[in-house]
Amino acid sequence: MRVIKLENVGKKFILTHQNDKINRSFFSSLSGQRTTTEFWALKNINLEVEKGKVVGLIGRNGAGKSTLLNIIAGISSPTIGKIEINGRVSCLLTLGAGFQNELTGRENIYLNSSILGMSRNEINKKYRSIVEFSELDGFLDSPLQTYSQGMRLRLGFSVAIHMDFDILLIDEILSVGDVWFQKKCFDKIDEFRKQGKTMVITTQALGIVERICEEVFLLENGEIAQHGYPQKVTARYLELLNEKRLPETFLLRYGKLRWWADKRFWEKKEGSREVRIVEASTYNSSGKQTNQFKPGESIIFKAYFIVDQEVIDPHFGVAIFREDGVYCYGPNTSFDGYRIERLNKGEGFFSIHYKSLILRPGKYRFSAAIWDKDEVWAYDYHVGYYKFEIIGDNKNGQLINLKYRWQPDSWWRKFTISNSENIDSLLDINLQEQDDIVHPDIEIDTVELLGSDDEPRYTFHTGEDLKIKLHLKVHGDYQELYLWLGLFRGDGIYCHGAIRRIKEDVVSLTYHSLPLLTGDYYLSAGIWKRNNRTHLLLKHKISAFKISFFGKDHGTVFLEHNWEWKLP
Repeated sequence: MRVIKLENVGKKFILTHQNDKINRSFFSSLSGQRTTTEFWALKNINLEVEKGKVVGLIGRNGAGKSTLLNIIAGISSPTIGKIEINGRVSCLLTLGAGFQNELTGRENIYLNSSILGMSRNEINKKYRSIVEFSELDGFLDSPLQTYSQGMRLRLGFSVAIHMDFDILLIDEILSVGDVWFQKKCFDKIDEFRKQGKTMVITTQALGIVERICEEVFLLENGEIAQHGYPQKVTARYLELLNEKRLPETFLLRYGKLRWWADKRFWEKKEGSREVRIVEASTYNSSGKQTNQFKPGESIIFKAYFIVDQEVIDPHFGVAIFREDGVYCYGPNTSFDGYRIERLNKGEGFFSIHYKSLILRPGKYRFSAAIWDKDEVWAYDYHVGYYKFEIIGDNKNGQLINLKYRWQPDSWWRKFTISNSENIDSLLDINLQEQDDIVHPDIEIDTVELLGSDDEPRYTFHTGEDLKIKLHLKVHGDYQELYLWLGLFRGDGIYCHGAIRRIKEDVVSLTYHSLPLLTGDYYLSAGIWKRNNRTHLLLKHKISAFKISFFGKDHGTVFLEHNWEWKLP
């Protein structure tokens, strides 16, 4: 059942220009010459929300999120478009709106509840529950003007959630009080979700959006820039954020960066702290503690924790990010099928052992967390907190090393090929960032994607073989001609590149047990002469395919691993 529907909704404000200043209001107390212009805060908004869904709205400040919530709430009317709301709406837009500083906390509960539509009998019945949730019992006879901002927010939230509602609108819930009260708020949201309540939430905390929302809408300049699965939409939002931060000359030279991690929160610690991660270290294959590793080496990440208060059904999570924000891999014990019934008070540790670092040389970060059962709430979360490095050169920015084979050659090559044909030594520029180049005497005629049975396919599962067969047309000889094949994630992240000398007009490249995770991917190709850095031919996106992973792991590439822990 659909409970919210907006069709072509737009909201226009009048901007008043006077004395070279702009007042975004309908009124002006200034005298003198005045001109006005139109400002569309929302344009062409089309969205539907089904009953019982938790939907997120994200976007930068000024993108139109709060304006949209106000329209859904009925506080503001659209300039154009149609709105359909089926159900009673409760709002947590401006917490404490309608409170009076001179009145006591007790008096403000009755005042604010009445403004939100409760009768006095309803307030009397719910009064004790409101007070208990707010945890302000000892302050109710004090004037509101003596309350801190956090106390005011507690009171406003407590009143709002005791409304009888079908649809709950929440604006920036993470601003509510301290970390303990935030956890209570999210527990309440989870309770509403189980009751089948519909919720629309705005927040800048993208991790929360990804964990509790089923669908997300990204607003940019008053329009819906993208909507869909949370991880996909938040990734696009981070991309927009970083495009705006970078200078234009940088973008022209290097192209758009793709981001999966919100780097603004790196090296921060978040959580309710019933359990605390107190120390973490990395170890190499010899058991030596270090933060520098060789390509292909095994690595162990080990975290020690203290449990101050017993928790039920927790799980451990560790994620790897590249320094530029690319999400490499993020498993957890729950995804891997382990259940940890409880953590009793005391000390313990958890560790994850990656059997082989198939990531390319570069700088990386670990995140570590202890989550609740549903990964809605972190007891302790160290975001991008632990740095490590894979030593070596990586001029072209590849993400991973893969096992592959050129045919008609008969041997498998892992990591890099021989020094004479090493991609980093042959190329000192990023092929993926150049425009397409055509050549009258060289052509990629057809591209075939085949499974291990040599049958054409465009969808593969993680761990399957992928065979790429290129049919070339070369008018002339093959002397010193080289072929580059680049494998990219759908958003442009350069996963892997392979080079070989061209000797035939049919060339095959097989990736063995491809470890890529769920997502869209594509191939690009280039041809040039060994001693000439100018490309004779370059074509992007010559073929596209999908990868499907049976598990729930996040990131780009599956890294073989196992867990170990000691519980108190």
